[in-house]
Amino acid sequence: MKLQIDTKRQILDTAENLLLDQGYNGFSYRDISRALNIKNASIHYHFPQKTHLGVAIIQRATKRFEKWARLMESQGVCYSDQLTNYCLLYKRFVDHGQQICLGGALETDFKTLPQEMQKETRLFISTMHQWLENLLSEGRKKGEFKFTGLPTEHAILISCSLQGAIQNVRVTTPSCFDSAMKGIMRITCP
Repeated sequence: MKLQIDTKRQILDTAENLLLDQGYNGFSYRDISRALNIKNASIHYHFPQKTHLGVAIIQRATKRFEKWARLMESQGVCYSDQLTNYCLLYKRFVDHGQQICLGGALETDFKTLPQEMQKETRLFISTMHQWLENLLSEGRKKGEFKFTGLPTEHAILISCSLQGAIQNVRVTTPSCFDSAMKGIMRITCP
């Protein structure tokens, strides 16, 4: 049983890595089987269709983010440090071979994704936006943040800036992301 769980996790990890590098439409089960040196049938055993694999990747990412958010709260991390840590979640994609974040990769392919994946993508993005909006609202109430406009607008500005910076890094340099992050902190924190 442990071998099956490990194989399933390896399939998910490899597929997510390929998705972040090439987009959902840019890889196949064959790419996964080659990378893991397994047969396509092994992948189909765990994920009968690529849609099932895509949904599993998104659901796992949503749970991973929710766990991270609970950790920030349970550790009593101040709002400005939570925002910094949120930005650093995106920076790891820059540091990991200039990948695109999952949200950016899925949003790029959104119109071609199966309906089940579109639904999970909306939930994933909504979960992150809602968390960020709440962080900004509470942080402003406590005086840690000072920005103009509504928390919803600022949350969208931040997430779009981070996603855009990740994509820009692919054709410029990693310092582009660092500049975007500094700008976000400058317009958010007093």
